[in-house]
Amino acid sequence: MNSPRRVRLGLALTTSAFALMLAAVPVAPDSHTAWLKSTAVLAASAEAHSASASTSGAGGSATTSHSDASASGAGAAASASGGATAHGDDGAGNTSDSSSTTSAGATGSDSGDVTASSDGTTAVAPTGGVAASVDLVTAGVGATAAGTADATSATSDGSTESADLSGTSTDDGEAHGDAAADGSSTVSSDEVSAHSTSTADAAISVSTLGTGVISGTAAAAAQGAATSTGTDGTASASSSATANVSANSVGDGSASAAAHIDATSDGAVDTTTRTASTDAFANGAATANNSGAGTGAAAGGTGTAAAEAGIDANTSNSTATVSPSVSVSTPALTSTTLAAGGGSGGASGGSGGASGGSTAGAGSGTVSAAQVAQICATSSSDGSCSSTRFIAMRDGTVAQPAAQVQLSEKQQLW
Repeated sequence: MNSPRRVRLGLALTTSAFALMLAAVPVAPDSHTAWLKSTAVLAASAEAHSASASTSGAGGSATTSHSDASASGAGAAASASGGATAHGDDGAGNTSDSSSTTSAGATGSDSGDVTASSDGTTAVAPTGGVAASVDLVTAGVGATAAGTADATSATSDGSTESADLSGTSTDDGEAHGDAAADGSSTVSSDEVSAHSTSTADAAISVSTLGTGVISGTAAAAAQGAATSTGTDGTASASSSATANVSANSVGDGSASAAAHIDATSDGAVDTTTRTASTDAFANGAATANNSGAGTGAAAGGTGTAAAEAGIDANTSNSTATVSPSVSVSTPALTSTTLAAGGGSGGASGGSGGASGGSTAGAGSGTVSAAQVAQICATSSSDGSCSSTRFIAMRDGTVAQPAAQVQLSEKQQLW
């Protein structure tokens, strides 16, 4: 049997332990019962990372940059940014410049995790080839990401190239892009002949989801000329080619562009038959396609080739030119374009001429026309509709109201 003193001691210990338990748990008074109730402990965390690097040498250069951020819980926030640049110069007329930047941010909330990632890369080969890429991914309200990539080059043979990209994404979105350009020039000659070839390639591809936005360009130019080295007759050849492309995408969309130009010329003399001959050829192609409102792509370029040759009183010359061009786009969605029936796409082709000249150009645009649904806003007792309103539909779903629509319980909808 417990003594009164032992009972009092047990009560005191129990009361002290209970007080310690209450002190260790967050509590708040209940307005209904006046009892203390525990409150939840919400943890918050945030992280961010950034890394960049660059290299250069032999006229080439390259950069890479990465940033990411994440946050979870109210009061948590993180951000990161980085960038890199590089310049290459081989001392023989071949130079390049590269740069890339990235940034990422995340602001947490009680609704879930927030993450952001940004990557940018550039590369320039010692021969002048350039490439650039940007990749952005964001998830959750409060996420932001941005990135850029730029690359340029100039070579001793007169070729130039450039590629650039810039994009952003917020909340739930993605933006991805690749840009490239490849200019080239080849010349040769001997005592009785001359040859010149120029090729310019440019390609770009961009795509987006959600809130992603990205745009970019690529350009290449090449040229060359040669003259025969002999003294019995003369021959010369020259060529040049340029290619320029651009593309942009927003929302759920994509756009691509491509251009390819060839230009070749040859001149020669035959010291035995005492004849002169020349050839000139130019070929051009441009392809552009887009998908989604607010997207667009364009591709174009020029190519020229010329050759001359002569021996005694005999002469020969040839020329060729091309100029392809393609441009397609779909307007961004607005209340005006929706009510009018949506956007439109277009394309234009290039032309070629002169002796030996040829060209090709093709483009396509994808346009989703808006639909309009009629709503009876005021109905009569006999069931007829005396006042109507309209809402814009896109692909079977409501995209954006063309007019404010409010229906009471007595109004009909069909």
